[in-house]
Amino acid sequence: MKLLKNLYKFISSTFQNIFRTVYQDHMYIADANVVTHIHQKTFGEYKNINAGKDIAIIATGPSLNKYKPIENTINIGVNKALLYDKVNLDYLFVIDYNVTHSYLDRVLNYPNLKLFYASLPRFKYNLKELKDDYRAIIPESVINRHNAGKFFVYPKYPLKNYQLSPNIDMTWLGIGCSCIFPAMQFALFTNPKRIYIVGCDSTTGHFDEKFDKKPKTDKILYRAWQEIKEFASLYYPETEIISVNPVGLKGLFTDLYQNEENKIAE
Repeated sequence: MKLLKNLYKFISSTFQNIFRTVYQDHMYIADANVVTHIHQKTFGEYKNINAGKDIAIIATGPSLNKYKPIENTINIGVNKALLYDKVNLDYLFVIDYNVTHSYLDRVLNYPNLKLFYASLPRFKYNLKELKDDYRAIIPESVINRHNAGKFFVYPKYPLKNYQLSPNIDMTWLGIGCSCIFPAMQFALFTNPKRIYIVGCDSTTGHFDEKFDKKPKTDKILYRAWQEIKEFASLYYPETEIISVNPVGLKGLFTDLYQNEENKIAE
């Protein structure tokens, strides 16, 4: 009986993945022109804009508490990084309104902060209905009130990759299960000399929460980072990617453990 149940789950899961992939492809084709038009407006002016400069992408993992801000960097935050007060953000990427609605209006206190808000497709094979009153979709009224640039993400299913592209001004951004990946694609699109990834632990917990358990690397996030590394090596080989105080990403990029000398680990 257990074998039959497992077989049923496997067949059911396989069928659903095939169906979702086909459905997603139809959505992609139907909305391609809309995405191109909006992304040209959102991202077009930023191509190569940071050539020769350094970028720090500020994520919100527990290791962010160990970060010693690096001078002369352009700072790109994601979601809750808005609450991190040790750096001045230049850009902010936001995806999940369900987890950001309580503090997102704080962006209004930063008039020079450039905002990029995700537009998520709403259909039952991509976005699960949430239990509370808020959903992951950022309302158009909020996007307009915050004067944010809008971008579209293309989720991954087992039969499709993350749709990573160097032409984010014309096509979707691969979401890779985290807001960090659209931010990373944008950073690469601006063609910097270096990208420091900060607080990208690929584990559970956030910098402003107590978390006593030993962190475990999220395998899905780690695979997404592997795809990002391969993508960056192919299209942006002159951009060095440095993982600051790495946890789950240790050994994937150049590792920088911050100490008094601030040396890069060999």
